[in-house]
Amino acid sequence: MSAQKTIGTTLHKTKSGSEGEDLKIANLTSIGEIGIESEEIDVTDLDSEDSYKEFIAGFKDTGEVSIAGFIKSEDAMSAMITLADSQANEEWYITTPSGSTWTFDGFVKMFKEGETTVEGAREFTGSLRVSGKPVYAAASPSA
Repeated sequence: MSAQKTIGTTLHKTKSGSEGEDLKIANLTSIGEIGIESEEIDVTDLDSEDSYKEFIAGFKDTGEVSIAGFIKSEDAMSAMITLADSQANEEWYITTPSGSTWTFDGFVKMFKEGETTVEGAREFTGSLRVSGKPVYAAASPSA
């Protein structure tokens, strides 16, 4: 099996309340890492064999999903600013071109308009703080 392209990967916020449909975060140039990382608990003691440190796994943390893209719509800017201001946990999902998904709860931890330069385009950066366990669903195998 060959490597897969990422072009076509999308990020959405699931609709909530009276919203009409899921909110697609458009014009993205990157979606950061998502996964699971365990904290470590040092359990080294004076009897640790051969003077090696010993560890056990602690709480799991899924961290943040960074995003970046171009600003092509004032409505999209307003929507993201509203989400950042609300600090509400919302359901989000990332869909890859193969159809696999990551679904997670999280809030917009940071959203900023990028630097303005002489020959630059309007850009934004942001991060979604994942709260709880993300769910990965593999794409269905093709027939």
